Amino acid sequence: MSTTRIRSARLAHRGLSPHTARKILLTAALVAASLLALAPVARAAETPYSTSIGGLTLPEYIGSMEFIGERSGADPNVSASYLYRAVGMALDIRVSDLGAHGVADGIDAPQLLERYREAKEILAANTPVRRLRPKHELNVTLGQSVGYTAREALYEVKRAKNGGTTYLWFTAIHGLVIDARFDFAPGFEEDGAISHGEILAALGAAIPASPEVVAQARARSAAAADPSVRVAILWDPATPEQESKIWLAYLYARAAFAANENQEGPAVGEREATFEEEVRGRTIAVSTFRALKREDARLASAYFSDIDRVEAAGFLREYVWSYLHRTAWAAAPQRLDMAGFDAWRATHLLNHVPVTHGRITFRLASK
Repeated sequence: MSTTRIRSARLAHRGLSPHTARKILLTAALVAASLLALAPVARAAETPYSTSIGGLTLPEYIGSMEFIGERSGADPNVSASYLYRAVGMALDIRVSDLGAHGVADGIDAPQLLERYREAKEILAANTPVRRLRPKHELNVTLGQSVGYTAREALYEVKRAKNGGTTYLWFTAIHGLVIDARFDFAPGFEEDGAISHGEILAALGAAIPASPEVVAQARARSAAAADPSVRVAILWDPATPEQESKIWLAYLYARAAFAANENQEGPAVGEREATFEEEVRGRTIAVSTFRALKREDARLASAYFSDIDRVEAAGFLREYVWSYLHRTAWAAAPQRLDMAGFDAWRATHLLNHVPVTHGRITFRLASK
């Protein structure tokens, strides 16, 4: 199996105790929200990720934002979203394949205009500002070398707690409808973390240069249409409520990493993290903690406050090896500064207790 898709399983809960049913419903809701379909995560800059829908070539990073995985649409065979995240920033690139002749290239096709209208309505409905209107709507170029035209809408909300900026971009090419949404908190784009033009250039470079590339992606998607493995989140009911989003991000990152571990896909059964997988999960977790902390300074977590300091000091890999070591991790990775970490933690991690909430398991899909 050259491509592994991982989708959430449906969970029945009739006849269970209220407590057990609540746990299962919580698990189902979390999986449905964030793990509808996990796909391989690009882990090396020299190996860009080719999307299962449309054959776009996505880089590991766009500015400071890191590619974290794929989420399927209502029909996972024809639509998916590709997600980038960094502290204070989020980019979702949605690709829908309407077939070789399903939509005209450019920005004037009825399907594209309808998608554009829906996206603006959803944004307005979910933003705490009455009669939200775009600051501007205009045509922009995606990538100077290819020169694809896209429709852009810019929204700005200036509030101390809920403020931020959102860009919407829409275009159609080679039978694909491609739309993207970029959200960032005040100060991030202006401070040089990323620029508007940098994202437009990355989107233009990612779009296939010819319809043949898209046709090949359709063939690969059809060949992998019958998934054999599903992922399930084993949610820990003892997870502190204020940390639930953080641990969900951790589990999501681990599952996505495991899906790309080898061409055969993840082994069936409960998953024990590899070293690199654990590093990946803790990296995403601390990034999520920082983003939530920026939104609400009152967020308190003794554990993630420690991990925040560890990562800021450059010792996250050493921390994982020291505090989360598993017997299956035979040889120590290269270039670990254990002497430096031991000296640092003697002062900064007094009385630290490592914590993990939740597990993941892979199951055979029912036929």
